[in-house]
Amino acid sequence: MSRRGGSEIPAADKLERKLKRLRRIEAGYRAEIRRAQHAMKENTVDRLKAERKFERVRAKLEGKIERVQPKIKALTNRVSEHKE
Repeated sequence: MSRRGGSEIPAADKLERKLKRLRRIEAGYRAEIRRAQHAMKENTVDRLKAERKFERVRAKLEGKIERVQPKIKALTNRVSEHKE
């Protein structure tokens, strides 16, 4: 039994949920990069400033993606081991 009265989540389901959550986070970062790129293309007033801002945002988000990817890979491996 879990502490809050609900039933215990099986380990396989827990791994699947974590994996799904991390993939959603990664997809969100990628979507944010696309939105920033779209905003840059619309901003034609000062092209150079818009490009610099986009590059800054992209670098920050790609750093976050790079931190999430090893976790996704490790969880994917654990899930495949668990199924065998």
